[in-house]
Amino acid sequence: MEQTKPKRRIPWLKLALAGSLVLNVLVVGMLWGVMTRTTQEGSLLRSSVAALPAEDRRELRRATGAILREARRQSEGGAGAPQQMLAALRADDFDPDTFSDALRQAQDRLLRMSTQMHEQLLEKVSAMSREERHAYADSFEERIRTRPARSAPRNRD
Repeated sequence: MEQTKPKRRIPWLKLALAGSLVLNVLVVGMLWGVMTRTTQEGSLLRSSVAALPAEDRRELRRATGAILREARRQSEGGAGAPQQMLAALRADDFDPDTFSDALRQAQDRLLRMSTQMHEQLLEKVSAMSREERHAYADSFEERIRTRPARSAPRNRD
């Protein structure tokens, strides 16, 4: 009779994948939060994008989606920041430099995506004619003017 070898399980792999997923969702959530901040006074970026003509907003959303998809694709399958963070956390002797480097990688990735989105908006506005820019400025000014006034800061103590 032949004996079959038991399948070798790698329990840490599921944890690493879950950690990677959590960090990716966190980064996308932070970007989304910056773009669609809903504080009482709203976000200047949100107002500037909302002031664009509808077709330009759609194009900008498509470009932003492509940037996010590319960032997600680059982070998949590699031994990136999430795996390094998990390894640092699970190490017998915690190495703050390793953990810091992994956090810095995630921050750099977020900054690259933010810079690309900034460039997309700048490119869109730079391509406008003088008349289109003036109409955009009027729309932008209206959105800024109609934002609810900022309330007094809350005491967090």
